[in-house]
Amino acid sequence: MSTDPSSPAFRPTYTRDQLALYVTCIAPHASYTLADLEGEIKADPLAALSRLQLRQMAFNPWGNVALHYSWHRALPLDHQTLFHKIVERKLGGYCMENNAFFSTILRSLGYQLYVTGARISYSLDGNGLDPGGFAGWQHEVIIVTIDGQKYLADVGFGSQPLIDALPLDKTSTKAYRSVPGAECRLVYRNIASNTDPSQKLWVFETRNKTKPEWAGGYCFSELEWLPSDFDNINYRTSNDPKSWFTHRLVLSKILIDEETRTNPTGTLILSGNVIERRLGDAKKEVVVDAKTEGERILGLRTWFGIVLRPEEERGIAGMASEIRAPFQVSTT
Repeated sequence: MSTDPSSPAFRPTYTRDQLALYVTCIAPHASYTLADLEGEIKADPLAALSRLQLRQMAFNPWGNVALHYSWHRALPLDHQTLFHKIVERKLGGYCMENNAFFSTILRSLGYQLYVTGARISYSLDGNGLDPGGFAGWQHEVIIVTIDGQKYLADVGFGSQPLIDALPLDKTSTKAYRSVPGAECRLVYRNIASNTDPSQKLWVFETRNKTKPEWAGGYCFSELEWLPSDFDNINYRTSNDPKSWFTHRLVLSKILIDEETRTNPTGTLILSGNVIERRLGDAKKEVVVDAKTEGERILGLRTWFGIVLRPEEERGIAGMASEIRAPFQVSTT
């Protein structure tokens, strides 16, 4: 990585003060400091990476709240805007925001890494398309190199993510933990959407107790992407009316044990006007079924810690995702 801001290979980092503030958000206890985190990384960088990834997802939810509750409908990917949104405002972010932010955190802590794009599987959409197929570029992932071995890191993949950093091993189909009741793995194979069967990609797959068959989550290659590549797909994802992100409000947060903050214990999911919580393998519990915008805004504050400003609350007016009062037919 170049340290010369005028170099095309330059990538930004956060200051020591910014890193210290970030650590207060993901710390397992009040006395935990940036020096503690750096000590863990020096002692065992791979274990520290997995812990950091889990704590990041427990602190910062995945979703598109800021796209719907805003007047500007913009999702910039520059590192200072992301720090303000994620650390200072605690508004969460969607995949490209979360992984652009997390990759900058990792780079600032001394990890060797680069980012690349990924295609999302049709198996996640439930839209009638072949579940073995993949859409265009819609996602961002991080490739971290430790002692010559590459690992997948990702803090922006919704409610069934990878918890540990996964090695890029072409011979392995090993299953790893995800949230309770689910598993994930990384396999190197051809995808059904390709016309050339000789081409292979890394495919992140998931399964759970209700759907025990392995299903594709996303696929990617090892080609490094440039910041301008993500600017292009970020604009499409956040502005194209055909992108479901522009008309569906979603939010997902990983719940972890508060004593050690090293194990996932469940999930918290907002879909539309409903917030559901799942602890362990238990069934989902509806904790909010909002009938008004006021109820949903209160739910965001209570369950996700997201505090919207008045102009942001008003920003959802007219959006397809707005909760509107039922239409009443006049009887006079």
